[in-house]
Amino acid sequence: MPDKSNVILEVKHLKKWFPVAGSRGKKFVKAVDDVNLTILKGETLGIVGESGCGKSTFARLMLRLLDATDGEVLLNGRDIMKLSPNEMRKTRRNIQMVFQDPYASLNPRMKVERILMEPYIIHSLCSVKEAKIKAAELIETVGLSAESLKKYPHEFSGGQRQRICIARALAVMPDIIVCDECVSALDVSIQAQIINMLKELQKKYGLTLVFISHDLRVVRHISDHIAVMYLGEVVEHASKQELFENPRHPYTQALLSAAPATRPGEVKKRIRLKGELPSPIDRPAGCGFCTRCLYAEENCTKEVPGVYRIGYGHDCRCIKAGGELRIL
Repeated sequence: MPDKSNVILEVKHLKKWFPVAGSRGKKFVKAVDDVNLTILKGETLGIVGESGCGKSTFARLMLRLLDATDGEVLLNGRDIMKLSPNEMRKTRRNIQMVFQDPYASLNPRMKVERILMEPYIIHSLCSVKEAKIKAAELIETVGLSAESLKKYPHEFSGGQRQRICIARALAVMPDIIVCDECVSALDVSIQAQIINMLKELQKKYGLTLVFISHDLRVVRHISDHIAVMYLGEVVEHASKQELFENPRHPYTQALLSAAPATRPGEVKKRIRLKGELPSPIDRPAGCGFCTRCLYAEENCTKEVPGVYRIGYGHDCRCIKAGGELRIL
């Protein structure tokens, strides 16, 4: 078990169910369903999974951009789901987000200087004059020139706009930055620059990162621990090295087999899953992955799997994974 004094964010039995229109509250899209995770200070948690698995919804729940159907999000020991609007406003300084589309998340009518001044003004951290000075410091921190402050977002490339978004997130000196697919729309060379910059900023300011992506190469490069999501659930969670060397869930194994080879001459055995991602409205009985799993047996279609502890810090939601059943 991790040292409690080193835990910065803890998610307990988190759920987000969206009611289906016209069902009169009888059917729900189970976007996030009973997620439990612990994030330590200064580490990077990578979250991977295919489109529609609930990654972005989970990210928004961590910042309470969405209210949870059930469960807790404990930030420094306080459940943010129970905070009043005024308390939540103050708490937002501690956890910030960098969205997937940098252009959509920047106000096109504001110059960059004003965009970077906004966090200081909103949270009453300093005077307008001091906010201008800090904005100039921020823009240089993320590798852009001071002349950028006088420009509008449309005058920048995608990579430059993402740097501005990161600078804005840094303005209030948060404990955690959640990056939701923040490099997925960028060229590979620009991706590397942004990832390396994030790692440098993390080391410099002692940041904790939650990095959401479908790109296993990127997640492997930046993460300390990785959680694999499928159909709203975390099906496997382990350290980066353990997950890539000893994947135990059949879905994780299939994901890793689909990643491109990174070494000359490397030959990978591809695991091809049959069927498509089931509907989060009408989930399969038993294990959510049983309809696509190559190793599914009869009891997999009947028994909802618990979380099994494979080794230190390695958990897997599969009845065939072995290990000791954890009571969460």
